[in-house]
Amino acid sequence: MIIVSFFITIAVLISYIDAKKELIPDKIIVPAIFVLLFLKYLNETLNLHDFLAAFIVFSIFLIPIVFNMAFGGGDLRFGVFCALFVGLESIGYFIIIAGLSHLVLLTLLRKTSFGFAPAMTLGALGSYLVANL
Repeated sequence: MIIVSFFITIAVLISYIDAKKELIPDKIIVPAIFVLLFLKYLNETLNLHDFLAAFIVFSIFLIPIVFNMAFGGGDLRFGVFCALFVGLESIGYFIIIAGLSHLVLLTLLRKTSFGFAPAMTLGALGSYLVANL
């Protein structure tokens, strides 16, 4: 339960900052990745599949960065953080729910650009719920 609480705390903080400033601070997300890894290690839930999930998200999220499509390194690192949290079994749900959530947020806010962290948070929490129900 501490892993879920930690994830929610960091994800809400990052989502708030990204929604306001369209920025994900490295001084928060980089240590958070290491703390999450440490917590999963202590809980004996860290495995190779978590790293594979992180690699998949890293690879997918790198594409918009390469093509300069309003996506940054902070989004990439936060995506890895979310992937480590949800694991390989839920990574597909995470990507789909995050993408759909972002489209809904853009539509509701009537914007053409909005930070992706809130959508990734919804995607990670939604995929976690799907996997654990």
